[in-house]
Amino acid sequence: MWYVNGHRMSTGRGPTMQKVADNIYTLEAGLRFFGLPIDTRMTVINTADGVLVHSPVKAPVDILAGIGELRWAVAPNKFHHLYVGDWIDAGAEGWAAPGLPDKRKDLTFTGVLNEVGEPFGDEILAIPLTCFPMSNEVVLFHKPSRTLVVTDLVFNLSKQAKFSARAAFAMAGAYPGCKTSNLERILMKRDLARQDFETILAQEFDRIIMSHGDIVETGGKDALKHAFRWLL
Repeated sequence: MWYVNGHRMSTGRGPTMQKVADNIYTLEAGLRFFGLPIDTRMTVINTADGVLVHSPVKAPVDILAGIGELRWAVAPNKFHHLYVGDWIDAGAEGWAAPGLPDKRKDLTFTGVLNEVGEPFGDEILAIPLTCFPMSNEVVLFHKPSRTLVVTDLVFNLSKQAKFSARAAFAMAGAYPGCKTSNLERILMKRDLARQDFETILAQEFDRIIMSHGDIVETGGKDALKHAFRWLL
């Protein structure tokens, strides 16, 4: 199966990739985290300088056929890194969240995303969060599509998610709706968090793509503010 204008793409050997907006695609894959069935999502961004894969999942590189040439693979926090090595082996430059190279000494990264900047060209702004050392997440803002790409900063599990996942996320304060978890409420360094969010909220994003849950197609800035109303 392969449709570029029709949005749905597949190599015929696994999950299909969905077009979300111009030059933005996602690929979902099954995942179990401490036994919980929680799907995860890879985001693919096509830029004038090459293709970036964010939070890579296990998939053949030819899933990108018809989109562009692989350039970068981003492991955006200390947890979403399991398959980044496969994409580095496929020819991508590997970029890591701060602290991850110490955890993945088996990998050679091109760079570490430890400051706000544009290492992937001027279409994407990388914003590292300094306030939550547990994950050291880096969020990406794709300017042309006004899309904020996050990993575990917020969740938005659907009512169709497995009951066990919904129950666990509800206990963690992260369900229903677009929410953060109790871990952020307890462990975030709030002074630093407010500085990080000042940078994030200064960007003109409307959509949020997260790794777990439904994409927020519009009203993303308001959704993020609501999720972190206890902080802002």
